[in-house]
Amino acid sequence: MQHRVRGTYSGVITLLSLSLWLVGNLAGATSFAAQQRYPDKPISIVVNYGPGGARDIIARGVGRFMSRHLGAPVIVVNEPAAGGAKGLSRLYHANPDGYTIGIASGSDITNQIIEKKDYDFKKFTYIGRASSSSALLFVKADSPLRSIKDFKTFGKPIRLSTFSLTSNLTVASMVMADREKFPLVIIGTYKSAAEALQGLLQGEVEFSGGAPTTSMPFIQSERIRPIITMGQKRLPDFPDVPTIGEEGLPDLATFSTDLWFIGPPGISPERRQILESALLKTLQEPEFLTWAKSAGADINPLRGEEVAKTISTLSVILERYKKDIEKYRK
Repeated sequence: MQHRVRGTYSGVITLLSLSLWLVGNLAGATSFAAQQRYPDKPISIVVNYGPGGARDIIARGVGRFMSRHLGAPVIVVNEPAAGGAKGLSRLYHANPDGYTIGIASGSDITNQIIEKKDYDFKKFTYIGRASSSSALLFVKADSPLRSIKDFKTFGKPIRLSTFSLTSNLTVASMVMADREKFPLVIIGTYKSAAEALQGLLQGEVEFSGGAPTTSMPFIQSERIRPIITMGQKRLPDFPDVPTIGEEGLPDLATFSTDLWFIGPPGISPERRQILESALLKTLQEPEFLTWAKSAGADINPLRGEEVAKTISTLSVILERYKKDIEKYRK
């Protein structure tokens, strides 16, 4: 009798151990399945400037098509303040669960080099590059200005409209004015590239700059005229517009406009890979490319690993121009 009781207890213990083992494995399987289901809710793209600019246009275009490859909605959230720093701060401190990502450019690196921020650009999670284009400097269609030479002989200060004192084009203009010895006044009160362009159209400044995505409609309607291409090569759509190198300043061609998708530090490699894959598939999709062409976006995909290398190189270059930037900020 006692033997049977001991056997019963032994069986109960064995059964309990087996049950616990099954529960543990089922929990692990559930956790794994949850990881596999990512994303299972909307993903937000934080744009750290206002609507209508190149970042906003690309973010919305990419988001609309990228949602197909993610199987979840993608929502654009504009966070324009503090020269783009507010949006980047929000992104940097977001939960690294892969549900909050953002879009950035070289001007964000300049901001951090010039002024200490509560984020470190080198620590973001790099998802990939969407576009890389040679931006344009342009004037009103009826302006007498046609080259840097005309800037030097204009006889009075040349005013530039900008949405950021540290944007690539603004920094390039600072260096250009310093080297070519013409007086430059920067009007940096605009909230977006679109607003800065309106400043030019309304005669508040002599020149402005931007990506083809924001300026194309005004160029086509002959309200503005591009005079310099900020890149290594002339743009196919503007074969008669000389490069900054042809104007005698070849090193300023490094200030092209790259737009990268990034996330907060610490996104898991698995989720980062899902985001990168969805982005790259989007950038190769024929329907998306048709949209991009109509928007004037120069799509030039790059993987996250290569974006990290690009950012490292650009940081070194911008450090060299730090004094020029600080001079105009003062």
